[in-house]
Amino acid sequence: MITFLCFTLTLCGQPAEPLRFQETPQKTRQVIAKLPAAQAAKLPAGRLTQEVGETILGLALVPDDTKKPGPAILGKYERNGNDLAFTPRFPLEAGQSYRATLKLDGREVTLDYRMPKAVAKSPPGVVKIYPTADVLPANHLKFYIYFDRPMRGGEDIFNKIVLVDDKGKEISDPWLIDEIWDEENNCLIIYIHPGRIKWGVELRELLGPVLFEKRNYSLVIRGELTDLDGNKIGKDVVKKFRTTPEDRVRIDFSQWKLTAPNVESREALVLTLSKSIDHRSLQRFLTVTDDKKRPIEGKVSIGKEEKAWQFTPMQPWQARGYRLEIDGQLEDVAGNTPVRAFDFDLKAPKLAPQNLRFEFQPR
Repeated sequence: MITFLCFTLTLCGQPAEPLRFQETPQKTRQVIAKLPAAQAAKLPAGRLTQEVGETILGLALVPDDTKKPGPAILGKYERNGNDLAFTPRFPLEAGQSYRATLKLDGREVTLDYRMPKAVAKSPPGVVKIYPTADVLPANHLKFYIYFDRPMRGGEDIFNKIVLVDDKGKEISDPWLIDEIWDEENNCLIIYIHPGRIKWGVELRELLGPVLFEKRNYSLVIRGELTDLDGNKIGKDVVKKFRTTPEDRVRIDFSQWKLTAPNVESREALVLTLSKSIDHRSLQRFLTVTDDKKRPIEGKVSIGKEEKAWQFTPMQPWQARGYRLEIDGQLEDVAGNTPVRAFDFDLKAPKLAPQNLRFEFQPR
């Protein structure tokens, strides 16, 4: 069910359409403005940049102590017909007040909205951490942390997710301060700073690498991390892992093994990998097609430590040729692709390109 608040003003002698706060299917709030047809026609349909959208519609937090709107909130603008929708990058916080401002013909229309106070909930939890392997290269690039609900972001989150060495000491400044969440705001993608991974970069020269080979480390999600309603996880969540020497070579397909399924069956096509591959890369960058390059519908599953990939078709395999197409953007856990290593010497001899396709026929 969609709920909203709205009001109507008169501008230039004409009744203005309302501003409204609306609940999205993901249970977050967005602001919708109905633009005059002439103004809407000046905007491109679909996604707008923050800069363009903000000149027409803005949203700001109004603190209870000052009662003055703060800076414009970042988010996504999209025009659909005469409607301009703004969806905040992070969901609005429970119990806080916000003001939407619509600029029309030199005048401003505003609407204040207060988010309902939070209803007490059970503590949020960490569902899964990728990579799942407990042995990682010393130049490991990023972690995916999945929560059971949308979490509260902000720069402070980088102080609540830490790397600890085998002596229990926190590693200083390991992260790239670039907060990346998935569309549902349930998964945080957090990068070890590339400047401390790549050879010859000033940051690595000054601070050294974040991880050293053949040592034990822990990724720790602090218990004070909260969901959007302020509920804390309550206790630290720890992923322990050990490092191997740095992996600075491109993904080598010669070490992969493809096992074809039986004809007239819905058996899985199985790809066995020589090392852990980024799990989202495995979900996004492998495609099965028939001999006419038509995509085959099916379900992807990923094996233990992200060292295996399986594809189960919707329809039985036929007695014909198929292809497994691999996008060159596929990454391992150190950011290496089939095209090049994450960190490579521009003066080194170029490697011959790999064939980004496996051809097979059901048995």
